[in-house]
Amino acid sequence: MPLIEAISWQNATPDQIAVRYPNVSLKFGSQVIVMENQWAVFFRDGKALDVFGPGRHTISSNNIPLLIDLLKGVKLIGDIFECEVIFVNNSQMRANFGGSAYSAPSGQIQYQAEIGFFGYSLYKVDDPRLFVMEFFGNRKASTSSDVENYIRGFVVERVIDAFAEYETSSLVKNVDETTDKIALTINDEARRIGLTIIDTTFEGVKIPEEARRFASGMGQQAMTMQYAKETAAVLPSDGGAGGAAGAGLGAGIGLAFGAQMMKSVQTQAQPEQVIICNKCGSQNSLGQKYCGNCGTSLAPARTVKCSNCQTENPETMKFCGNCGKPLQQEELVCPNCGTKNPVGMKFCGSCGKKL
Repeated sequence: MPLIEAISWQNATPDQIAVRYPNVSLKFGSQVIVMENQWAVFFRDGKALDVFGPGRHTISSNNIPLLIDLLKGVKLIGDIFECEVIFVNNSQMRANFGGSAYSAPSGQIQYQAEIGFFGYSLYKVDDPRLFVMEFFGNRKASTSSDVENYIRGFVVERVIDAFAEYETSSLVKNVDETTDKIALTINDEARRIGLTIIDTTFEGVKIPEEARRFASGMGQQAMTMQYAKETAAVLPSDGGAGGAAGAGLGAGIGLAFGAQMMKSVQTQAQPEQVIICNKCGSQNSLGQKYCGNCGTSLAPARTVKCSNCQTENPETMKFCGNCGKPLQQEELVCPNCGTKNPVGMKFCGSCGKKL
């Protein structure tokens, strides 16, 4: 291959992060010309070696000590030597990203919401030697496009991992705070590959309406009941697990359920019985007297029977929820002892006389 007297990256475009010159034959006295917003990194045998900053550099044994040591180690030192030169752009770059991620399994049905997202990251190379080692050494990148694609994938992978740590309710209620934390995580991990993330901006986060309903206590309870009803409808009559439920059907809510619930359905294990707090929607173990989240009593609400249709209604209601008739809590006074008795009793609860 021809001997190169001078090497430079003069036709760089603003969106190119790096260019690789493979199998370059240089000699002592050859020049490496580095533009103002660049680095030049010598690379050989999978290792990032000497780094040149902006300027015109004449190669000597003094300014490429790492390459000289490597060549001496393999007994290849001479006036002419071969290596690769990778020029790196140190300007601020932009990487657009987008995709979808699942929240952590939530609630009794292990609900996972699919969250859509898109945005961009502003980044720049902070450590050129580490950057070249990670991308051109460990990941075998050949072009600037290879590097840019990896950086986009790097950001998306971190977003997916971060969303998977948050339950649906937390994501819905704290989406801005969550994305801010994700941006910090991306920046911390980027330093390990020689990059600095200047800013990560989420331009949009799409949360399904179903997930917003699930985030409320009543919505979660309704979806749990719906799942149980649909699962029971498709279970085979012999109780086996090979029917539609065993195949994962019955999940009419259209989202993934965790392995724990599916295993429960397949083995027909009795699910843990819980009490849903009427005030905050939290799940409490059967037997608890007060909600562990808000302290509200978990005792069943007292009811009043409608005298027209016999429907049981909460005692706080003034009209029947079934027929609309007024709920009159009349009392029967015992003619013998004067004790007031609820409507419907045939004998006095105090003296036993017929009412």
